[in-house]
Amino acid sequence: MLEMDRRTFLKASAGATAVAAAAPGILNAMENELGGRDIGPVSMKDRQAIPTTCHVCNIQDGAIAYVEDGRIVKLEGNPEHVSTRGRLCAKGNAGMWYTYNPDRVLYPLKRVGARGEGKWKRITWDEALKEVAEKVNAALKQDPNSVVLKYGRDRTGGVLGRFMDTLGSGSIINHTSVCESSKKIGMEPTWGPDIETPDFANSKYILNFGSNVLEAAYFHNPYAQRVAEGVAENHAKLVTFDVRLSNTAGRSDEWVPVFPGTDGAVALAIGNVILREDLQDSEFIDTWCNVSTTELKAHYKQFTPEWASKISGVPVETIERIAREFATTKPATTYTYRGPAKHLYGSYQERACMMLSIMTGNVEKRGGYCLPRGMGYNQPQPQPPKPAKASYVSHHHHPNYPLAGHGVSHMTPLAIAEGHLKCNVYFTYMDNPVYTNPGAQALWGEMFRNEKLIPYYVSMSTVIGEETALADLILPDCMYLERYEPESMPNSLWPWVGFRQPVIKPLGETRETRIILRDLVHTLDPDGKRGMKKYWNFKDGEDYMRQQFDDIPGLKEAGGVNWLKKHGVWPVYGKLNPRTGKISDNTGREIQAEFGLHMKEVSAGDMAGATVSGHGTIMKNGKAIGLRRNGKNYVGFPTHDRLINIRVDEWAKYGFNPMPTFKQIPWHKTMKDDEMVLTTFKLNVHVQSRTASVKWLAEIAHSNPAWMNPETASAIGVVTGDLVRVESPVGYMVTKAYVTEGIHPKVVAVSTGCGHWEYGRLATLTHKSKKGGEFGAQDDADLNNVWWEDKGVHPNVVIPVVVDPIGGSQGWYDTVVKVTKAGAGDKYGDVHGDWDKHLAASRETLRYAYTGDMHRKMHPEMASWGGPASVKSDGHH
Repeated sequence: MLEMDRRTFLKASAGATAVAAAAPGILNAMENELGGRDIGPVSMKDRQAIPTTCHVCNIQDGAIAYVEDGRIVKLEGNPEHVSTRGRLCAKGNAGMWYTYNPDRVLYPLKRVGARGEGKWKRITWDEALKEVAEKVNAALKQDPNSVVLKYGRDRTGGVLGRFMDTLGSGSIINHTSVCESSKKIGMEPTWGPDIETPDFANSKYILNFGSNVLEAAYFHNPYAQRVAEGVAENHAKLVTFDVRLSNTAGRSDEWVPVFPGTDGAVALAIGNVILREDLQDSEFIDTWCNVSTTELKAHYKQFTPEWASKISGVPVETIERIAREFATTKPATTYTYRGPAKHLYGSYQERACMMLSIMTGNVEKRGGYCLPRGMGYNQPQPQPPKPAKASYVSHHHHPNYPLAGHGVSHMTPLAIAEGHLKCNVYFTYMDNPVYTNPGAQALWGEMFRNEKLIPYYVSMSTVIGEETALADLILPDCMYLERYEPESMPNSLWPWVGFRQPVIKPLGETRETRIILRDLVHTLDPDGKRGMKKYWNFKDGEDYMRQQFDDIPGLKEAGGVNWLKKHGVWPVYGKLNPRTGKISDNTGREIQAEFGLHMKEVSAGDMAGATVSGHGTIMKNGKAIGLRRNGKNYVGFPTHDRLINIRVDEWAKYGFNPMPTFKQIPWHKTMKDDEMVLTTFKLNVHVQSRTASVKWLAEIAHSNPAWMNPETASAIGVVTGDLVRVESPVGYMVTKAYVTEGIHPKVVAVSTGCGHWEYGRLATLTHKSKKGGEFGAQDDADLNNVWWEDKGVHPNVVIPVVVDPIGGSQGWYDTVVKVTKAGAGDKYGDVHGDWDKHLAASRETLRYAYTGDMHRKMHPEMASWGGPASVKSDGHH
């Protein structure tokens, strides 16, 4: 750590002055290059610039790390990256402070006290691997599925799945159900992919449902750039439906406050007006969809603006005006994220919203609603076979529909507590549900504390967060700037592959995940006789990357991994124009994306031996490969019949409405006058849990008061700064009020990312009472400069489990609460949740998924779910 005393400051200042005086040409060149070069203020030498991929959040922006004397000193965007075009957000710029977190774990640690007591002993890697291997071996003998692995964000490129397949366990749990699974399941059966890539920059009308795209939504950096260009340069109108005046809503031409969970009703009513007034694109519907315009009009008659207005609170006149504007302005696009999807019936809402782009024919057009453009990479061979036996947490029963209990991560405590999932060894990677999931410490924390439920818990982690604090053994993973990982994200209209590479050597004894798991497999199968070792045949992370990238056509000829080590991304489509901030080709013109992917023609070779069905689907070897229309053979959309499926027949098999529809959240219908809906949101400098330990970001935002409308605040007699008690059926929290007109009167909103009780001294503000360097990292003198005293209050303990029966998503925005002025015994930061009440809520949500003979016949194994709890609370919360 550079100590900036007076002498060092003068030396640095003098160096910077010398550079400016002696080398103005260098500085001018650096400015015109828009990145890719940096000079040390003291050394006056070029710093080493190493391209990589950011992983502060899940967007995977192209980045450049600047290294001087073996230390990362700066991060900025990669100007060769087509999606992010040389920009990083604030989170990405601050990413190096993950690496230099003074409370990160640098050595394997073994628990020596009670779980959660915070007593650890440093052990060697050999000791750690031997102990874990013994526990895993014992579990495999009983039941391979009793080895459970849960991860948060998996950017390992398939390593976690390879590990669990190697063991023969199907008990791998991802985080998607607490994120966007209902959005994915709403979109995937409709048009093929599980996400969209709108051409915001060339649109004339952007209809945004519940996405804070300029601040915190998926792909917010590349998308925010394009939205800004669309609005500023193409004069697009931006309309946002949201319960809160987010940064996106605040920068929209129009913000429409909507009651939580009713976006889908508004979208259906907008569709009603479009079809009623004959503003739809009939040719597109009748050519590319499995429902005719006539059928669609008949179906939408029921969704009147008057009906939607009564449910959502949006005026009839507003619904009708926006419908006409959207349908008559070309090109136009919709966009959604968590606002519509994170509800009990989120998949219905997602389909209702995307239907507006479909019925107006704005699909796969310049400025419209486009299919994602992605690229893949290879998997090292040989690959292990899939587990022979399905697990209660796997997707084996039906891979596309994670119905309650199957692949729904936030149902894990109920599955384990009631004995449906037997767990002997529990692994976690980049995960922290004790903080990030519904129920938080009251549900997940209780589960991990109970050694009957979780006999042995191993955390692969970089820091001791709320979940890792309850582990039996910590295997120290390295930070993202110290490891290799493959990347490809459909975050612009130009496909790309890239990778993360170490810009410095891993600190301490940390190892990247694939090395940890390789070494564990080799410990389990040292001579290869068990048939495991052959799937982990690589020297190091770089060798693994070469097996994934070196045979990709085009990249192989460019140099494979050697190219990526130099550029960070492939292909490089052009050069960043310093005047426009956009990518230009070798003629100086802005590169243009390709549209109409569905209208590409099937090749003559592919047509050989193919047959055409009655409705035009081209079949070959039992698979749909295209669609015949007007005598031509098009590739169509990547669905089972190559059509946009407005009617999803497979949903009907499960008892769900196959047509676009809306279903109101039952308990919202019976809300009392003094009740509100609690919603959560992310600030632009925070992710779900990891950023509170990053000093630059924590200084910007470290508290999270409860947003309340003046009308609501006046009714309970509070003003900004007063303490309020927010109480739900499963617990309560005491926090501060923030009174603003920028929120729906029936909504109280609290941001996540604050209120830690673990995750290091900065996140918990225990820097004055605890010493650093406990786990091997160098201390940070900047902790002496922390001036704030408010770490916020985390809301998830009062949010019960809710599962969308179709898409599996958690109903984050469904919780009904009562907000009152804090009482005499309430203190700021008080939180309480009840284990038994949270389990009861988990059982209750199953009623909305499995309530008929059809469901019981299709899932007889679920009949026992929701019975009497077999495990009682230990009384910690």
